[in-house]
Amino acid sequence: MQQASYSIVVPVYNSAKTLEGLCARLVQTFISNGISFEIILVNDNSTDNSWDVIKRIKSNSSDNITAVNLSQNFGQHKALLCGFQQTTGDYVVTIDDDLQYFPEDIQQLIEEQKKSNADVVYGIYENKKHAAWRNAGSTIIAKLFRHFASMPVKGSSFKLISKEIINQIKNYNQPFVFLDEIIAWHSSNTSFTSIRHEERKEGTSGYTLFKLTKYSFQIIVSYTTLPLRIITWFGLLAFLVCLGFVIYFVYMKYTYGAELGFTTLIVSIFMSTGLILFSIGIIGEYISRLFMIQTQKPLFIIKEILK
Repeated sequence: MQQASYSIVVPVYNSAKTLEGLCARLVQTFISNGISFEIILVNDNSTDNSWDVIKRIKSNSSDNITAVNLSQNFGQHKALLCGFQQTTGDYVVTIDDDLQYFPEDIQQLIEEQKKSNADVVYGIYENKKHAAWRNAGSTIIAKLFRHFASMPVKGSSFKLISKEIINQIKNYNQPFVFLDEIIAWHSSNTSFTSIRHEERKEGTSGYTLFKLTKYSFQIIVSYTTLPLRIITWFGLLAFLVCLGFVIYFVYMKYTYGAELGFTTLIVSIFMSTGLILFSIGIIGEYISRLFMIQTQKPLFIIKEILK
């Protein structure tokens, strides 16, 4: 088998109905352009028969398919990191398994990379075929990371990454993985190209509102100091407000002889206690991440691999 020019990594979760169509279109895209390729399918412990479908695809295209089965659900980004360790191509393309991205648009990523000589090329779509709340959440997270971290304001899971960047990040071993931010640390030249985005035809997204909210909080705590800054400014604001109340009550005491009300005292105690507990909780999140780093828990465990 010759060395592949491009490696396509697909994180798979409950996509048995779309996998064969996705792989067929990937194969056709590269063959029609005369480009050598390999496909790495990483099954993130799907609960449907995705692994059986992957094995069937592998048996029909054994030369350029690598199939990896993880022992449990580790999440999309860790599954991608696992796939990166199996790649041999000069460039790596990541694409979702639900056919919302067009495999044929990989050629646009390739052309943009050749034109700009970029380390990373993101496929950006103007009209996202997701729910409005999900699009709004993605926009907010992207803007937060633009101002408080390294990630570009635009990004997607459909991208092309050079081998040099892959070699620097594929052995990343911190407990929480957000690939777009990690890639941004090592990339000095990022480019973008417009691509198409299709509505999901089969199944539903594994990202519920609760999961996305939880995930957003995790990446903010893991890759920015924004929560600590919020505590600092919130604490300063609370101090100034309390100082104003103190000045007011002292003035009322010595001017009119007014007594400090019980309600005011209770409200002040609850507000200050709530602020303290909130601050301790945020600090605890950062400490828990230090603990997780110390335990050196593996990011993923491969149950089976077919090459």
